[in-house]
Amino acid sequence: MSLIIQKYGGTSLADQDSRDSLCAKVASAKASGDQVVLVVSAMGRRGDPYATDTLLDLLNEFPGGAGPQLTDLMASCGEAISSCVIAALLNSKGIKALPMTAYTAGIHAEGAFGDAMTAELDPARIKAVLEAGVVPVVTGFQGVDENGSILTLGRGGSDTTAVAIGAALNADYVDIYKDVPGVAKADPRIIPEVPFMKFLDYDSMFRLANHGARVLHDKSAILARDHNIKIRVRSTFDNREGTLIGKLGAGEAIPDFIGLATCPAPDSGLRVTAVFAPKAGSVGVARVAKIATNCGFPSKAVDSGDPNAAAFLCEASFGKGFVRKLFSELTKA
Repeated sequence: MSLIIQKYGGTSLADQDSRDSLCAKVASAKASGDQVVLVVSAMGRRGDPYATDTLLDLLNEFPGGAGPQLTDLMASCGEAISSCVIAALLNSKGIKALPMTAYTAGIHAEGAFGDAMTAELDPARIKAVLEAGVVPVVTGFQGVDENGSILTLGRGGSDTTAVAIGAALNADYVDIYKDVPGVAKADPRIIPEVPFMKFLDYDSMFRLANHGARVLHDKSAILARDHNIKIRVRSTFDNREGTLIGKLGAGEAIPDFIGLATCPAPDSGLRVTAVFAPKAGSVGVARVAKIATNCGFPSKAVDSGDPNAAAFLCEASFGKGFVRKLFSELTKA
């Protein structure tokens, strides 16, 4: 019997088909004798009724009326709705479930509103629910500070909630469910044929996420490393193993080219960062700079803040072509 933390992001909760896939995974795990704790994000993306950005947009109608404390409380509401919906759905299918907020799950946080970090977590509350044969459905992305205020953990923070719970409960795995089957070496929405990795070490995952790859919250990779928690990034919509994020074994090495991280840049542009292993960083950075200069797509080199990574800004209209060209050249034999 294993103890598994299953975290589901917004796209995995956005519609009934997705939520049914979630239920099937929970049912399969319980049928195998595993204990399961769910961590849920808010449902969907901006425009969907209960997505975080949709809820925050309600506050934009009152300029100057919502400070950081009020904004964090509003931002936390989407996860509370998700936990109730998923618990109700599981109960309707004969799987006993209980929604739990940061308060009821005993999740403490410290730091700034909007960018806090999990602190002490009292595992007794979640353990009691598990021992009663019930699936805890915990709100991600949030914790409670010493004054009782809700603090949110930054966008993608539900991943960190899941890892924090995994560490407190000594879980066998933390499974992060996405709409992609793992961590790819580039954005699969830009390069559909990009390979997904079977394994990635903690520090490489942190660096990709820190440079803008949105597949995992950067803080969660560091927290998992510090507690030696195995993460699997998997798809909600199939049963593949996904990408295991863990500790390098004896004799294992980080690949010279780790991957391309992409994220939006100011003025609707695209920031593209090529991330290399420390042992290959200087050679890789020099090589990618030459490729960028001669690739035929205009770009501007910017400081990546990482000696083993090279970052570029380009206009959105050239972004996909630029990423494809860089990736093609960097993965040539």
